[in-house]
Amino acid sequence: MKVLIAAGGTGGHIFPGISVADAFAAAKSEVVFAGTPYGLEDRLIPQTGYRLVKIEARPFVGGGAAAKLATLTAVVRGTLQSLHLIRAERPDAVLGMGGFTCVPVVLAALFLRVPCFLHEQNVSPGMANRLLSGRVRAAFVSFAETARYLKGKKVIHTGNPIRKTIRGKRQEKGPSPFAVFVFGGSRGARRINEAVLDLLPYLENGRPTALYHQTGADDFDRIAAGYAASKTAHEVFPFTDHMERYYNLADIVVSRAGASTIFELSYFRKPAIFVPYPYAAGGHQSKNAAYVEKIGGGCTIENSAVSGRSLLVVLQRLRDDPQGLARMGENIGSIYVEDAEIKVMRGIEEGV
Repeated sequence: MKVLIAAGGTGGHIFPGISVADAFAAAKSEVVFAGTPYGLEDRLIPQTGYRLVKIEARPFVGGGAAAKLATLTAVVRGTLQSLHLIRAERPDAVLGMGGFTCVPVVLAALFLRVPCFLHEQNVSPGMANRLLSGRVRAAFVSFAETARYLKGKKVIHTGNPIRKTIRGKRQEKGPSPFAVFVFGGSRGARRINEAVLDLLPYLENGRPTALYHQTGADDFDRIAAGYAASKTAHEVFPFTDHMERYYNLADIVVSRAGASTIFELSYFRKPAIFVPYPYAAGGHQSKNAAYVEKIGGGCTIENSAVSGRSLLVVLQRLRDDPQGLARMGENIGSIYVEDAEIKVMRGIEEGV
């Protein structure tokens, strides 16, 4: 079997796509990726050994007639390129991982009558998956809640595939001081970084607390200098390839609210204080965070309201209620679906 996976733009679309590709590769199927020259896929996918074929795709933009024309032109150009790509590659199935990158590929596959499938990572589907879900053979969703937003007759709750580099590395936390893992994605989040710097003086006079902080490369020097003057136990780094180490060390995580992050937290059963990225398309991070908060697996502080003081209030409340904190971990853990990538693969095999 040969599968073409359209995934690009952000890691939230790409990493689950790579996990599904690994499942197919383990089953001796061939996988090819379609993406753009300017998203993270241009770096991440070749690193895994998969072939990436590049097409034209642009985000859907609003604005005046000129912006709409530019978007339409990019879709048409990308679809024509995708028609050529699919005729050349002759895949047995096409899987779109959501986002603007998948639109021209799925449109071309539908025109050529190649079996098409979608995967939606977030609670509230993006525009691409909303528009395409009624025309594909099946749509796979990470959150069971998502099914009510999609038009397709066949919506399958598979969960969200997580990176194979962290699977199987979950450990129980030892009797170390209360620990917080802070990160804002691979590039960091300046607003979160500044709030944590503001938090440090409050922590020095309270119960022992350790901070593990991934700052992102751009902010590392400034944030590391702020920590240097603090007596709070800490480990600060621009980036890590060993997220599992810090998930395991932490009692709670402070992070953005992308779907990949939430499902990694659910795998490690770590409650979180979410600071949703306010400019995420369709406000999907805020909706993800609200869902996890509703089931009792996390708390939300809006980006505009996050500060050292607001973080302190929530951290103190959770630290002083270890049983409640443990329940939060179990609650967020309840959304994890084992072997999500296998479920997606089998759904495609059965759909074809």
